[in-house]
Amino acid sequence: MEKEEKLVVKPLLDWFSRQKPNWELYRPKYGTSSTGWDIEARRKNQDLLIEAKFIDGPFLASFAGLVAAPLAKRPQHLMKRKYRSWCHDICWAIGSNYESRNIYQILFDYFARNPVFWKHYCKDLHAKYIFFVKGNRVTRVPFADMLDIADAYVDKTHDARLAEKRSVAAELMKKFKFG
Repeated sequence: MEKEEKLVVKPLLDWFSRQKPNWELYRPKYGTSSTGWDIEARRKNQDLLIEAKFIDGPFLASFAGLVAAPLAKRPQHLMKRKYRSWCHDICWAIGSNYESRNIYQILFDYFARNPVFWKHYCKDLHAKYIFFVKGNRVTRVPFADMLDIADAYVDKTHDARLAEKRSVAAELMKKFKFG
């Protein structure tokens, strides 16, 4: 079993199974090595297509995979006649060996580079949530909220050092608790 499947996909599936109302879950037969979405979760008028990444090395390669996920024409397996449902939303699931605040700081720095692009990305590609997975705990952050927090992060960290940026990022993300 890959790290991504063991440390991101499985805890996220467990988290979905504890939610009410229940989600209908689909996972590819061959794990994350299969084409398509890593997890598809469905309930009434809500289909979440989730791309999962475990970040163990260079961040940029994993981040590129997350960003490009909705651009690929991947079929939604729970649909019979078309590629995606009218109520689909794209989600990212991120797990890491790094401290959470480091991941937040890196994401905020990327979002801050081109806020107009990210607002269009969120709206046009139906980006709904970012799931952060730490151990067996999961927190769900709305993508639009993450972009708003990135704007606040930019205001607070103008000309700041890396340690200061990380502490600001951790402080801004305190309201999202792992559960």
